[in-house]
Amino acid sequence: MADQFEQELPLTTANATLAMVDVVESVRQVASAELLAVQRIRALLARAARETVPAHQGRVVERQGDGLLLWFNHPRHAVSCAAALHRLAADTAVAAAGTGVADGASDGPDTPAQADSAALPTLLLRVGLHCGPVLTDQTALYGTAVNLCARIAALGLPGDTLVSSAVRDQLAHGLDGDWQDLGLCHLKHFDLPVRLFKALPGRTASNGLPPSLRLAIAARMKLRPTLVILPTRLSLRLTENLPLPAQPGQPIGLADIVTDQLSRQISQTPLLHVISPLSANGLRGRDIDLSQLYRDWHADYVLQSALHGVPADGTACATTERLTLDLQLWRAGSGEPVHRQSLRGSSIDLLSAASDMLGLAAQGVCQRILAVEQRAARQPAMLPNLSSHTLYLNAVDLLHRFTLPDFERARQMLTALHDRAPRHAEPLAWLARWHVFRVVQGWTDNTQREGERALDFSQRALDRDPQSSLALTMAGSVTAGIRQDPAGAQLYYDQALRSNPSESLAWLMRSVAQGFLAERAPALAASETALGLAPIDPTRHYYDSLAASASVMGGEFERGIALARRCLQANATHGSAYRAMATAQVMLGRMDDARATVDQLLAVEPHCTVESYLARVGPANEQNLRFAQALQAAGLPTQ
Repeated sequence: MADQFEQELPLTTANATLAMVDVVESVRQVASAELLAVQRIRALLARAARETVPAHQGRVVERQGDGLLLWFNHPRHAVSCAAALHRLAADTAVAAAGTGVADGASDGPDTPAQADSAALPTLLLRVGLHCGPVLTDQTALYGTAVNLCARIAALGLPGDTLVSSAVRDQLAHGLDGDWQDLGLCHLKHFDLPVRLFKALPGRTASNGLPPSLRLAIAARMKLRPTLVILPTRLSLRLTENLPLPAQPGQPIGLADIVTDQLSRQISQTPLLHVISPLSANGLRGRDIDLSQLYRDWHADYVLQSALHGVPADGTACATTERLTLDLQLWRAGSGEPVHRQSLRGSSIDLLSAASDMLGLAAQGVCQRILAVEQRAARQPAMLPNLSSHTLYLNAVDLLHRFTLPDFERARQMLTALHDRAPRHAEPLAWLARWHVFRVVQGWTDNTQREGERALDFSQRALDRDPQSSLALTMAGSVTAGIRQDPAGAQLYYDQALRSNPSESLAWLMRSVAQGFLAERAPALAASETALGLAPIDPTRHYYDSLAASASVMGGEFERGIALARRCLQANATHGSAYRAMATAQVMLGRMDDARATVDQLLAVEPHCTVESYLARVGPANEQNLRFAQALQAAGLPTQ
């Protein structure tokens, strides 16, 4: 019978986003008032399963007494459902307080259960989220991912939503809430610690910043028209095995290339702000409310694009089929598109470094926005294929997580990418940045060797593309971080911004260099532009950290603390944010806070000293010496 049962219910593997929902302290409540507690818990979970979970595109896999195991197709649906479940528990408590009994828990009029209900504690939930491969036989789920999800939920406090890094990596700052980095957490029955994040309720993309900074960013963005280029929608019947995303039925690799190249070409005009492609990519797969983009991202224009195509005949391969690229340009305050364009071509053309379709599309958009003929933009070099493009994005993400395992994986991926595309500047530019990070993070005992390697990679990147805004930005980073020459770095940042006025990293690093040179107003202005151009980048914590440093050097200490705090909530391993916060706290006379911040800094960078700080900030001018003294007063060791 057992063999027959196994044959009838075979195990299959699937990727899933799992949510474990648990009623906190249910055992204690049942022990104090068994019948009423069970009725209350049943009513809450039944309503959750019946209403809340389906409304967020989820389904109940298992009911486990005082909890639910849920399945979602995407982490953002699971996150929004978790928030709704916490609200449901709170609303149920309010309803119960008004009637003397929870929904569905009545024993009849004037029963003892009703009289005792007011004395029962509020039902609170804790939710754990994880995504990964699971085994299923259509009746239950099995595997490490299920166990890990349960352990994550068990670690939470009442009202918490905790997520693994596998979930957090697929969420967008602000759009899917903000998150506090809890660091590496030890879970029962798991040998290795797991990095967890806690949801911060009631936050948006603009929260966490002082009102004065939000106004300053808005004013900075209004100096030029601002364009958001939404991720291209793709509707193709492909007949070739091109790289596809993890989610079936939605091939997005080719669409990524289209979006990226449109952004690169349009952003070269000096008369526009173009929102960072990494920020815009966070909108993929969402129902876009244009009014929200106009409001929250200070956008004046939004570009929507869709790629359609079918094979020319039943046997044609994807690289020869005819495609149609449809564009719609929307303007704030307009009820219909201000520009429409439809272009025909092939996927061979789209994957070309000099795509006719994308060149005409970029030219048409710029002409319509600016109402003047624009000089044909320089065609930037492209990575050779879709898998290389994906590898590139993943490597940049890992590089900015500031944990040694991820950092080393980033180097390996960038090296592999350079091997695939030896003539392209981008992998070499990021490898230069990798070696700079090794120096400034104190992750090497041979700073001279790392500096030489950073200089070598930087020069090789510029040899391949002297006009690459990214290569020029990284050359400036090497000049500032290795040669300790912020003035020389400024020359590279200026050249990068002449090549691409919307290069957000150039604005960001320029702000720090200007701060080191005590150019306060330009440093603040550059940091505001960088933050405006990268509102929800996956590396937003890095932008916040450097903008915090620029704010402190610009004398905006409260702003610096707010930015550093927002950085550390997203990534608790970022040493420069701790240094900026501690310096600002000393300058404001908050010595106890500053000492606590330095203690946290030394926990993540044990070898950090005043001497190493002075070695990385450049010229020993009055400002830098004053900040070094502030860190020493807060408890940072001298050497």
